[in-house]
Parts: sequence; C-alpha cells; structure tokens
Amino acid sequence: MSNNTLKQKQDPQCPMVAAYLLGQRHNASDLARKLGVSPNVLGNRLNPDQDFHKLGLGEAVAITELTNDNAILEAWAHQRGGVFVKLPESVSCDEELSDQLMRVNEEFGAALGEIRKAREDGIIDSEECDRVTSKLMSTVTEALALNALVKGQVRDLPRHPTAVIGK
Repeated sequence: MSNNTLKQKQDPQCPMVAAYLLGQRHNASDLARKLGVSPNVLGNRLNPDQDFHKLGLGEAVAITELTNDNAILEAWAHQRGGVFVKLPESVSCDEELSDQLMRVNEEFGAALGEIRKAREDGIIDSEECDRVTSKLMSTVTEALALNALVKGQVRDLPRHPTAVIGK
C-alpha cells in the first residue's frame, strides 16, 4: 500500500481514518485486486492525508463487505452522533440474553471507571472527555444490542377461543 503512513495522529472515529486502519488490518493488495484497482491506487484512496484520491462510498461499502469489518460504519455512526449495532442473526436464547446483560454492565462499569479516573485531579480535560465518551458510546452500543436480543425473544401467545380472562 503506498503512502501507508499518516502525516499526523488522526482520530480513529473518523470514517476515513477507520478506512485507512481497516486497510492496515487486512491485505490491501488482495482487496485492491478484488476491487479491480492497483494496490497503489487503493493505498492512496485509503490514506486520509491524500488530497487527490478519495475513497468513494461504493468502494467503502465493497471493502466493508469483502472484509466483514464494520469499522467504517462504526466510525461514521459515531461521527454522526450515533452508534452502529449489528442485529442478531437468529432468535436468541436465555444464555445469549444473560451474556449480553453482562456485556452491558461491563461496558457501563468501564465507563464509570473512566469518569472516576478523569475526575481524580478535579478537572476533566478534552482527551479524558473523549475517552469517557468512547466508553459511554460502547455502553450504548451494548444496550442497543440487548434491546435487539429482547425483541428477538418476543413470541405471540396462543389465542384460545375458550380462554376467559377476568375475575
């Protein structure tokens, strides 16, 4: 991948930086071949410091599909003030629900720990605030995943014409 170093520290929550990091995690040459472009062209398009070559939406979608890596979607959702939550593929069982409850609590605990650390000196600076926000967004993501699991457990009660509800 050409131009594979960043000029300055970049925010990993930026979709373009997320695309760059995705290219670093996966075989960019193989991705380029599958997309029908040269590795140098893809390297330039993935580099957020590159002024002339930009990654298009279609390529971002294709790269997401080829790698099964949601980093670009997650960063874009974060940049837009939201979160990306992958919905469960099938009906969940009680064990999956319990595991998800634990993940929500784990993330919330981590967020509270980050807040406590940030307040130790009596001042929360912008970097500390960013870390707290990141932890809280992870908590929201896990809470939304829990909501999706709960919805996956909804069942219709059988209706019996002879059933009488009341006193």
